[in-house]
Amino acid sequence: MNRIIKQLKAMDYEVSVIKHHGEIGGQEIDIPRTRDHITYIESGADESIVQGYAYIHKLRKNESIELKTIIDEEVTSKDIVLIEGYKQAPYDKIVLYNNHEDKEALSQLQNIKLMVDTSVDSEQVIKEFIQIWVGDTRETI
Repeated sequence: MNRIIKQLKAMDYEVSVIKHHGEIGGQEIDIPRTRDHITYIESGADESIVQGYAYIHKLRKNESIELKTIIDEEVTSKDIVLIEGYKQAPYDKIVLYNNHEDKEALSQLQNIKLMVDTSVDSEQVIKEFIQIWVGDTRETI
């Protein structure tokens, strides 16, 4: 994913990434619970926004939210939106895998446009695909 982001940024695109953590019932974000903005959420705040340096970090408590809602309401850089972890989402997919078992399992997904074995040098494959894809009129991948 990082290679894709770097290549798109080198082409002067604004890139947003949405990541879904698959752990149900686990701590969904990897931030110490002692941080102020986390304690605000745990105290009942529905939203906690931290601004500092060059970043804004927004946490919003929501048990279940549709991916389309996240894209429509939260994404502000919409040149290209990359989505990780929403395997059943109805969007075109680039599948990244690094072993045979993952390849077999992930090849069952719908809307696959490219499968890339990340255990080998895949830089050129990704670059060529991006050049074709960026020239396409599709809105999602």
